[in-house]
Amino acid sequence: MLYGEPFDSGFALAERHQSTPDLPAAQAVYAELLAVAESFEDSPDVRLLRGHLLSDIAAVQLTATDLPGAGLSVERALGLVRGVSDVPMGPRGRQVWLEVLLKTLKAGAELSRRTGNLDEALTTVDEAATLLAEFDDPEGLRTAEFGLARVHLLLDRSEWGAAEELASALLPTTTAVGPDLLDCLGIVCASTGRTELAEDYFARADEGFLALGHNSKRQQLISHRAYAAMRAGDLDRAEELYAEASAIFERQGQFEDLAVCEQARAFLAEHRGDADGGKALTASSLARFERLGAMIAAADTMLLGARQAYERGDIDEMKRLAQGARDVYQERELYERCAQVDLMLAKTLEDDLNRTDHGERGDPGDHERRSVDTALSLALPAALALEAARYDFASAHARSQWLELADDAMRVAFRLALRRQDQGLIFELVEHRCAGASLVLSPMDRTPSSPLGPGPGPGPGPGGPVPAPASGPGGTPIFPDAAMKTYAPTGGDAPMALGGVAAEAAASVGLRVAPPPRVRMAAGTGRTALQEYIEAAEFRYHRRIVSEEEVPFWSPTS
Repeated sequence: MLYGEPFDSGFALAERHQSTPDLPAAQAVYAELLAVAESFEDSPDVRLLRGHLLSDIAAVQLTATDLPGAGLSVERALGLVRGVSDVPMGPRGRQVWLEVLLKTLKAGAELSRRTGNLDEALTTVDEAATLLAEFDDPEGLRTAEFGLARVHLLLDRSEWGAAEELASALLPTTTAVGPDLLDCLGIVCASTGRTELAEDYFARADEGFLALGHNSKRQQLISHRAYAAMRAGDLDRAEELYAEASAIFERQGQFEDLAVCEQARAFLAEHRGDADGGKALTASSLARFERLGAMIAAADTMLLGARQAYERGDIDEMKRLAQGARDVYQERELYERCAQVDLMLAKTLEDDLNRTDHGERGDPGDHERRSVDTALSLALPAALALEAARYDFASAHARSQWLELADDAMRVAFRLALRRQDQGLIFELVEHRCAGASLVLSPMDRTPSSPLGPGPGPGPGPGGPVPAPASGPGGTPIFPDAAMKTYAPTGGDAPMALGGVAAEAAASVGLRVAPPPRVRMAAGTGRTALQEYIEAAEFRYHRRIVSEEEVPFWSPTS
């Protein structure tokens, strides 16, 4: 007995409804119990009971993707539970209070994560970790739940290596969230090209959810398997699974999951040439994400819509959507995403100029020089930032994928400089690229280094690559495969390093472990190669582009 009747049996009934899942029935039970609790005379015990009920209501609202409602419930629950923290309570009472507070913090962390407030979510998880030190958790359930919360945060930051390592370490220690960890490992493997292993993890997760009676989580696996199929290049199977998952999520009112499926289906529709269908699905996905407050997901959908708008010739709409996405990324300090949006806009300008050359658009006349200058001012700082992002990589797979994007961005910059016939800029571009080139050949690859960077890394996984939904003109991916990198921000002027990768291992594949030096362009002057563009990149994207070391472009004489 915890609270007595009707509460103890009511909690049990609501939990059964949640696992079915029958979310409206679960919420109705909790609402009825809350009404009873609110009729009692106020006391610390009653406030704790109300907080407990509101915490469970928030969990149901999160599952039903009522994020605004969940936010109000979490806020009320925390106010009630924290409000009795100083009330004298015995050892058992303290454990009950800790249990309720931890449940509420778990809901709060999940809410922050799903609305894109990742730093806030991590702060909440860290607070819970401190409380766990005094919580009696013999089966390790709460400890495992917050370990899973950390894995989810790593996934949201695309820190695939760290997520895989943590999930693998937690898996043998718990059965309660074991299927969830297997699901996370499946997502990591699908995102990094290991689709067969991903399917194995998903199958094991499905068995685990079935044994625990978690039908709602089994249903979510359908969309995760669809993602794996899309990453493997099996677009027909992906479309079939996304359609099945969409029908389930719509029927159950899980609108955030439905919006994710619509975003993927919009890309698939565009891929098969259904422009109208793709546009409708993109609009629906974007509207749902915006209503829910899931702004990072909404921004990703905006980029998909921006490309669609460009393809149908609606340039104003393309600019509006791209700028809207960039504003979100800027606010959430996702600066590399900002660079990717800027690169997309530069490619759009370049594509427009190319179409003019082939008679598809009108004669730009005097505006061509201005268009080229604008494109260069976007493309070159973005290319420098994306190239510098490779220093954060934690795996060879991630580095090689980001290298593709970085080299593609640099090729855009070179093409625009050639179009402007700017010999000085071309010279500085080559000098910047050569300044950091490794002169040591790998014992495994004797291909000489190129000023345009090392050659492509290992090929894609089974089935070949699938372009990411957000792409530039002509279908060129703007984001690398969901693959890609780990965020390892450095403080102050600390040198950037390859996270978790030894310097000698990095050198063996021709990757630098620190930014290239500044290249001095003339004796007796402070002028360095690409000076204005480097300053713009470091200001816009909050990333160090070159080291403090300075080298002359000419061969020094003794």
